[in-house]
Amino acid sequence: MKNKHLIMGTAGHVDHGKTALIQALTGFNCDSHKQEQERGITINLGFTHLDLPDGNSIGIIDVPGHADFIKTMVAGASSIDFVLLLIAADEGIMPQTEEHLEIMKILGIKSGLVVLTKIDLVDDELINLAMEEIREFTKNSFLENSPIVKVSAKENLGLNELVSEIMNLVRDIPERPSTGVFRMYIDRIFSKEGFGTIVNGSILSGSISKEDSVFILPGEKEYRIRRIEHHGKEVAKVAAGDRASLNLVGFKQKDFFRGLAISDKLIKATNLIDVKFSIFQENVTLQLWNQVIFLLGTNRQMVRLHLLDKDYLEKGETALAQIYLPKPIIALIGDKFIIRNSSGNLTLGGGEIIDPYPLHHRRRRKNQIELVRKISEGNLKDIIAAEVRKSPHPIFSKTISDKLNFDEQEITEVIYSQLPGDIIFFQEENDIILLTKKLKTKYQNKILTALQEFHKNNPLKKEGKSFHELMGIFGAQQDDIMRKTLKAILSELIDSGKLKTIGKTWVLASHKISTDDKTNSQIKKIDEFLEHLRKPIDFNGLLTEFEEIQEQKLTQILNLLIDEKKVFLIQRKYFHAELINRGKQTIINYLRENKDEGITVAKFRDLMQCNRANTLILLEYFDNNGITLRKGNYRFLKKKYQ
Repeated sequence: MKNKHLIMGTAGHVDHGKTALIQALTGFNCDSHKQEQERGITINLGFTHLDLPDGNSIGIIDVPGHADFIKTMVAGASSIDFVLLLIAADEGIMPQTEEHLEIMKILGIKSGLVVLTKIDLVDDELINLAMEEIREFTKNSFLENSPIVKVSAKENLGLNELVSEIMNLVRDIPERPSTGVFRMYIDRIFSKEGFGTIVNGSILSGSISKEDSVFILPGEKEYRIRRIEHHGKEVAKVAAGDRASLNLVGFKQKDFFRGLAISDKLIKATNLIDVKFSIFQENVTLQLWNQVIFLLGTNRQMVRLHLLDKDYLEKGETALAQIYLPKPIIALIGDKFIIRNSSGNLTLGGGEIIDPYPLHHRRRRKNQIELVRKISEGNLKDIIAAEVRKSPHPIFSKTISDKLNFDEQEITEVIYSQLPGDIIFFQEENDIILLTKKLKTKYQNKILTALQEFHKNNPLKKEGKSFHELMGIFGAQQDDIMRKTLKAILSELIDSGKLKTIGKTWVLASHKISTDDKTNSQIKKIDEFLEHLRKPIDFNGLLTEFEEIQEQKLTQILNLLIDEKKVFLIQRKYFHAELINRGKQTIINYLRENKDEGITVAKFRDLMQCNRANTLILLEYFDNNGITLRKGNYRFLKKKYQ
């Protein structure tokens, strides 16, 4: 039988025998701290494991029952797969019994057993009364049909039956998925000579192996795992549902604070979350704005809670809310949390995170609240759409998958078949890019407007804007996703007949070069002038020569001649094609006859009968265009021209 990775937790009122029962089952006293043993109550989380007869070995978390230590109890309960709810036969249902059951329900625990403890202290009549009370108490909860096992840790009564029921439960409980992101809250840290810093925790999801790298979150620093222990033994790998001790290289005990988590990938921290929650506490009403204590995993802080779809909330009611956190946390969709009153002496309720990175909803607009409500229903289509709508830029499907810890293939299937009408996607290479129709239209208009302006300023230019020039439309965002988005939108504009390509540029499909007789005459005049000049000239020289032509018009004519390859602009000087071709043929002919000697600047200057500055420009042009190769003071022909 495959060994399952599961964690069992204890719950129940203080002094109802949780720690004693664990010791009777395992031989280990979870009250390992001196203060706990002196006071006789569990303050910190206790950890051990139970080897079952069928070969399974389950982790055990003994959580504190005293009201003052609810925060510690929540830290442990966040990773529990099933629970033993302990109720003492001599006291029955007590305040923390009720509170713990409510917390377990909120945290999403769906399996467990009820253990009636200390049966050696009462008679059969009281035991039967306690059983009836328990059945009534657990109605409409996940424990409603669970077995009630009667035990006495002191007298070793009922322990075999309890172990048998635990085995039955373990057999039926599905394991947490070991795929996806690795995540573990740190609930204990210590140093050990020869090893360094060791952190303990219960693995919520994913798996990790020795020598893997992990991140301590919030933060961006990476650490290597030197050693892993599970149930006191060194192992090569641990997975979701395991208790684990990780020996991290480089992590110091002084760097630790409560609320830190370990992950195998960087998860963005957040100070603002959208939640769905309810309260179970009697005689408590939450107003529109509230100050409460927020508990998530090992994180605990005072927060502001803003109701979104209600003006107030009472027992048994559920609401959507936005929570403002003073310190950043690491949270994913579906994470469960607890809230307590601002004094910290009363658990009010709790719920789950529906959006770890929401927009700000201070004004509670109806359309905003409706979107939050759709997300809260857990429909992947709405969750994906919300992420796209929130983003001011296009977003990769993989980014959504990583951000929300959803399976990428599942997201892909939804994208192909279920996207809302206002969301579109492009498939570029191996990436899926999502954006709103509104954003796509905005980008299209930017491209078309930019080209209209370009053609207006360059009516004689046949070509349009290059891809690099069009990227400039989008300002500072010059990343991979923007390049792929632009490529897809340009392709779509071509398919729709709005754009066409000329060379390596994009132009409006309607763009045509039309010239009148006057312009044709000016073009011919400038072309002939440059051809007969037999040397390059800069723009100012041409302005002086053709002062009757406006500067803008002269620029347009020169660009047209460049497009037609009659003129070349090199180092801010205009060379006629005849001069370039004459220089090219001159150097080729000379070097074919003198291939071993090469040619100097001075020699080429004499052959071309021009000054040294223009000679150097020509030679550098030939070097850059693969005609000549410079070696010291000499140039030689490249092989293809020899």
